[in-house]
Amino acid sequence: MGTKQKTRDPSKQRRRLFTAHSFQRSKMISARLSKDLREKYKVKRMPVRPGDVVYITAGDFIGTEGKVLEVDTKKRRLGIDGIAREKADKSKIMYKIDTSKVVIRRFGKVDKSRKKILERRAKMELEIDEDDISEAEAEALEEE
Repeated sequence: MGTKQKTRDPSKQRRRLFTAHSFQRSKMISARLSKDLREKYKVKRMPVRPGDVVYITAGDFIGTEGKVLEVDTKKRRLGIDGIAREKADKSKIMYKIDTSKVVIRRFGKVDKSRKKILERRAKMELEIDEDDISEAEAEALEEE
């Protein structure tokens, strides 16, 4: 299955989502980039990873920004820090948000594989700023 839909029949589209292989699912768990990131990297969508900061654009939690804690590849949902529902017994459970309802504001960590994806999609060589590197990587660079 490619990224383009070959049919408009909703049942066939859902079946393709549910029967997709794991490497295809990882591509489906992508979200739009914010305007700042889009201008900087010349890329429209990127796969979401734990550690990314996202902004919710639809649903009950619209306008909320949080860090991605977990990515559910089977259901295409994101567990975001600070987004929870209260159960009847007053305990809180993590409420998962669909990837189509979020915008990536900041990358959590830009490692070699993510830089390679960005360069391939932008079709150009990219310079990564110090802001994009995680704190752990920055400390390791300073020690060397």
